[in-house]
Amino acid sequence: MSSAHAPMLSEQGKLPRLPIPALSQTIERYLESISPLVGNDKDALAATTRKAHEFLKAGERLQQRLTSYDLTQENSWLEKWWLELAYLSWREGLCINSNYWLAVADDPRAYELAAASIPLLPSDEGFNLGRVWDSGEYGEFQVRRAVRFIQRTLDFKELVDTDRLPVDRTRAGPLCMSQYKCIFGMTRIPRLGCDELRQDEATTQSRTILVIVQDQIYAVEVYDRAGQRKPNGDLETELHAVIADVVMRAGQGELDAPVTVLTAGHRDRWATAYAQLEQQPHNRTTLNKIQESLFAVSLDTTFSDPLGSINAHQENTKSHGTQMGHNRWYDKCANYVVDRNGAVGYIGEHSPCDALIPAIMIEYVSKAVAQEPIERGVLVPQTPGYKTRVRRLRFSVDDEVQGMIREAKAEVERTSRASCSRQIRFETYGSDWIKKTAGIGPDALAQVALQLTYYRVHGALAPVYETASTRQFLHGRTETVRSLTPQVAQCVYTMCDATTTPRDRYTALVRAATKHQEMLRTASAGQGVDRHILGLRMAYHRLDPLPSESAMSDHEKHAIEEFFEDPMLARSTTFQLSTSGLFPSRYLTHTGFGCVAPERAYGINYIIESSRIKFGIEGKTADVGNGTDVELFESTLRQTLIELKLVCEQAGTKSTAKQSRL
Repeated sequence: MSSAHAPMLSEQGKLPRLPIPALSQTIERYLESISPLVGNDKDALAATTRKAHEFLKAGERLQQRLTSYDLTQENSWLEKWWLELAYLSWREGLCINSNYWLAVADDPRAYELAAASIPLLPSDEGFNLGRVWDSGEYGEFQVRRAVRFIQRTLDFKELVDTDRLPVDRTRAGPLCMSQYKCIFGMTRIPRLGCDELRQDEATTQSRTILVIVQDQIYAVEVYDRAGQRKPNGDLETELHAVIADVVMRAGQGELDAPVTVLTAGHRDRWATAYAQLEQQPHNRTTLNKIQESLFAVSLDTTFSDPLGSINAHQENTKSHGTQMGHNRWYDKCANYVVDRNGAVGYIGEHSPCDALIPAIMIEYVSKAVAQEPIERGVLVPQTPGYKTRVRRLRFSVDDEVQGMIREAKAEVERTSRASCSRQIRFETYGSDWIKKTAGIGPDALAQVALQLTYYRVHGALAPVYETASTRQFLHGRTETVRSLTPQVAQCVYTMCDATTTPRDRYTALVRAATKHQEMLRTASAGQGVDRHILGLRMAYHRLDPLPSESAMSDHEKHAIEEFFEDPMLARSTTFQLSTSGLFPSRYLTHTGFGCVAPERAYGINYIIESSRIKFGIEGKTADVGNGTDVELFESTLRQTLIELKLVCEQAGTKSTAKQSRL
C-alpha cells in the first residue's frame, strides 16, 4: 500500500448521497416480494394489495417529508435512524445476538501446544464439531502471536490515520471509506432505552490497548511517551507481566468481579449498572480508560480439541467456550481473542461499521502476520533495560451490581447454550465452476441453495435478508436484498417436483439467478424496499408536517397505519434466513453472526472461493428455536449443492449456458 495510491478519503466529496426511491416503485417491488409468501391465498394478496395502494395515495406526504428531511442531514436521510433503530436502541445482549465473530487460520508453526488429556479421535462422534477445553494456563506462542496481531493492526490503523489506505472500488466506481475511521477507539456506551457511541480525539489518538485476562482489565501502552511504537519484545514483556499479575492475584483470591460479563447481557441491565458504577470517581476513571483504548485483546486459557478444530475455535471466539460471556468487552468495536494455543479470533460490535470493514482489516493483518515466522528461542527486538508500565483498571462493585453480574452470567449462559453454530466447508466446487459451467452468478446459486435447503428442512419458504452494500453512496451502509423472489420460489418448486427434467430445473435456476442479480444491483443502488419503508415510517412518527402540507384526514391516517400494521409486512420482515456474503478469503476460516428471527431461523455468512464455499451458520437449539435444526440444515445444504451441480451438468450447460457476467 504505497503512497502512489490516491488518499483514502480523496473520493468522498465526489460520492452521491443515498437516494430516496420513488414511492410507487417501492410499493410495486414490495408487492412482488411478498407474492411467494402469500402463495395461493388470493384473499390475503388482495387485502395486502389494497392496503399498499391506499398507502401509495396517502403516503405521498410522507415521501415529501422524507425528501425535505434529507436536505437537513449532513450525509443522508437514513444514517442517524439506522444507527439508532438497527443497533443502539436494541435492548438484547450483544453476545451472539448482535456482535459478529470471525476466526483466523491457525499458524502451522505453532509450538508447545496444550492438548486434551483424552483428545477426540476421528472415530469419536464429536470429532467434527470439536470441543473447547480449558488448560488453566497461558503459552509463550500465544503471547508472541498476540503481539504480532497487535503490531500489524497498529500498522493498519496508521494507514487509516495517514490517509494511505487505497480507496475501495467496484465497477460502479469508488466506495465510501468512512467506516474505516470507526474501528479504532470506538466504544458503545450503555444507556437506558438507547445506547451511545463514543469516539473522539482522546480515544483515536490513544497510546493504549485493553488486555483482558480472566476478566481482569489492563491498559497496556503500545506507543511510548514520544509517540513511537514499542517493539515486539517490549509488548511481549508487557503481556507476560499482565498474565503474571493475574495469576498471582488469582492465587491470593484478589480478582475483581467480572464486570466484563455485563457487556454481554441485556443492555438496560448494563445501563443501570453502568450508571451506578460511574457515580464513583474511581470507576469513572476506569470506564474512561476502557473507552480511551484503541482496541481490546482477550487472552484465554482455552483451546480447541482436536487441535485446529474450526468449529471449536469459532465457538470459543463468539462467547468463550467454557465461561460464557467472560473475558471480553463486547462494547468495543474491535476485540481480538487469542486462545492458549495462539488461535486468533475477533468479535466486533456491529453498530459503528459493518462486518465487511473489519474483515478487510483482519485479512490484511493475518496475511502480514503469516509472513512473520514465530520461531521458538529466537529473540525479538526489545528496548534495553525496558521496564513494564502495566496499569490494572479496577472497579469497586457493590452488592447490587454484584447481583446484576450474576443475572448477566445466567442470561448469557442461557443465550450461549441455546446457540448452535458451526462451519460448513463445501469442497466440491466454488466460483470457478459456477461461472464457467453453471453459467450463473455465484451469489445467486448460494441464495437458491439456501432457500431450497430451508424448504426441504421446514416445508415452507423463508423470508430472506441478504446484505447489499450501499457504499457507493456517501456514508452508505447496507440495504436488504429480498432474495425470496417469485423466480426463486418457482425454482424451489421445480427442483422438488419429481416430474420435471434436468433442463426444466436448469431453466428455472437461470431465471432465478437472473432475477437475483437484478435484485442485488437494485439494492446496491439504493433502490431497495426495506430502508425506504423504514424512512417512511419515521416520517410518519417523527417528522412534523411540512408548512405547505394540508391537514391529514382520518382516512389517510387509517391508510398509513393499516399499511404499517399489516401482518404481511411483519411476516415479510421476519427474516428466517438472514444472510450475508464476504469476499474470498484465505485467512478467515469462519465468519458468523446470530439469527434474527426467534423460530426456525438461521444466520448465515458465506465466503465463495474459487474452488470451495465456506458457510458460517448459527441457529437455536431445537427446543428454543421451535424446530430449528442446524445439523439437518448442514447435511441438506451439502446434498442440495451437489444436486444443483448435477442439474447443471445433466442439462448440458457447458455448451448451452449463457456465461455469467460476474
